[in-house]
Amino acid sequence: MGKSERGRAAEAWRRQQAAEARRRKTVFGVAIGAAVLLIGGLLAVGIWLNREPEREINEPSAATTGDYAVRVGDGPVVVDLYVDYLCPACKQFEATYAEDLQGWVDDGSVTVNYHPIAILDRLSEGTEYSTRAASAAVCAADVGEQEFLDFTVAMYEGQPAENTPGLSDEEIKAVGSGVGLGADWEACVDEESYAGWVGEGTEHATSDQGVQGTPTARVDGEDVELAAFADEVEAAIAAES
Repeated sequence: MGKSERGRAAEAWRRQQAAEARRRKTVFGVAIGAAVLLIGGLLAVGIWLNREPEREINEPSAATTGDYAVRVGDGPVVVDLYVDYLCPACKQFEATYAEDLQGWVDDGSVTVNYHPIAILDRLSEGTEYSTRAASAAVCAADVGEQEFLDFTVAMYEGQPAENTPGLSDEEIKAVGSGVGLGADWEACVDEESYAGWVGEGTEHATSDQGVQGTPTARVDGEDVELAAFADEVEAAIAAES
């Protein structure tokens, strides 16, 4: 697929996703409370007792923060999102707010720091799906901010169930191909280039940043209720006006 064809395919895919989001968007938290939303990513005692050996930590070429987040946008309001790509509650959060996040980034209102962490590797039958998916997402960020956002939405659309092996690397690459990512990105996925970086970010989030589950959302450094996320961001944007 040529570069222009990939671009057209990615744009068509984004339009389709926006239309679907408008159709399915609901008032977040009416049917599911914040406590339930944390179940999919709740940290268990001893989650890090059986960690894999240390991996090489490669610094992404994408814009990142000192606390292991991919930075998207450049607005005055800072949103931090801690997500695991195997977390069902993260999938619901993304389905609910992806269009809002895209709009805030596009209009320059918000900087979104995505912290792709891997607290659910234990639920992928030894394949370390959370780590592999997060590493692939950082690879996408190296390609571009929009590519990272598109890949994130697509990965949640095709999210595997917990307690399964998750998607294989080939299946992850098929997801990326669907949003226009190419050969260099695929090589980054194959090499799991950012698995070590994701591991460091996970440890930092859980030990130093007080993250106890996914998704966790912070607006200008303060934890916010997931059901009130959009309202909190809009209030912060209004305060900057």
